[in-house]
Amino acid sequence: MAVAAVAAPVAVHYGTEPAVATAAVTQSVVGPDGAGKLLSDKPIANLDAVLASVSARADRITYRSRSVAGRDVVVSGAFFTPKGRAPKDGWPVVSFAHGSSGISDMCAPSSVPNQNGKIDLYGYGSFVAQMLKAGYAVAATDYEGLGTPGEHPYIVADSEGRGVIDAVRAAIEAEPTLSRKYVDLGHSQGGQAAIAAGEMAQTYGRGLDFRGTVGLAPVTNVAAAYMWGNPGPIDRGFYLLALDGLKTVHPELQFDQLLGKQALAMLPKVAQECTTDIWNEFSQNFGDKLTDWQFVPQNDIAALKLQDWLDEQSVPRGKTPGPMLLLQGTADPSIKKAVTYQAVRNARAAGTPAEFKLYPGKDHYGVLAPRSEGGAADDVIAWLDSHLRK
Repeated sequence: MAVAAVAAPVAVHYGTEPAVATAAVTQSVVGPDGAGKLLSDKPIANLDAVLASVSARADRITYRSRSVAGRDVVVSGAFFTPKGRAPKDGWPVVSFAHGSSGISDMCAPSSVPNQNGKIDLYGYGSFVAQMLKAGYAVAATDYEGLGTPGEHPYIVADSEGRGVIDAVRAAIEAEPTLSRKYVDLGHSQGGQAAIAAGEMAQTYGRGLDFRGTVGLAPVTNVAAAYMWGNPGPIDRGFYLLALDGLKTVHPELQFDQLLGKQALAMLPKVAQECTTDIWNEFSQNFGDKLTDWQFVPQNDIAALKLQDWLDEQSVPRGKTPGPMLLLQGTADPSIKKAVTYQAVRNARAAGTPAEFKLYPGKDHYGVLAPRSEGGAADDVIAWLDSHLRK
């Protein structure tokens, strides 16, 4: 296995590429145009105790990726290695894609502290810890524009997918005990990211050893997720985030054509908060104070354009060169089981071996729980064992 090792952590610098000392390699894992090149690597000092208990190494990294416009961009993230001795061929890697955290830099999971002042990957620490305990290294992207300069293209599939793949490359450069074998695994927004990354594995991700995709409560049919521009009370805040993300790839998008005046006035605030607050402040039933009309396209032409733009970000879009597992709670208020099942059917129609599992009574986050609590985590680990330990 050929990798590059960082001699020492370096400070984070933006705008210029910091020098990272590396050992000579036989074959580089860095992709075309330097994609995935490690730019900085620093231990996470205030790591949550659950993650710290199962991590031999826990670092915040920055690395090179490609923006929605095809330009070089700096992306941040984190990587973790399990405790114990690495297998002969290295720790297999889970590239973890997080669910919605927001579009502000202060919402980057690798750096946002929880209520105790600790880094827990925006609440995903316990789930990620289960992967580490099972013997998998984890690379966790923040996505383009979260924690680094530039806008975060929320719900833009290719941008997310490139971040997922390049996080693996950067982690391998940073840590010589990592294997090139990896699986894309994501929840919610991250499920969309994982599926998109899987579809790019043989092109953008060449040089790595892709073994499959796992999505928990994944965003797949983006238009259906936001009810084609009529999101209802639960997803109003996330719909505002989605419009902001779509504007990064469609600058011609006009917010005043897609939102009423009251909702339009709320748009700046949604860009300043993370999703915990967005959920509490925006995703609720305001009754007569803020009607559904405020969150729908304001004319027929805008409605048709919006559907096209949302459909462009829907996944799967073709065959994935590896198996797929999508998991879903039956009580999820945001991602409907019928939509996820249709994504499985679409994947199978494209030639991807795809499995589907339901978890009775589990909601959007409950599906992440271990088997003892009725969730999917143990089934995910069993699937990883069967695909990453061959």
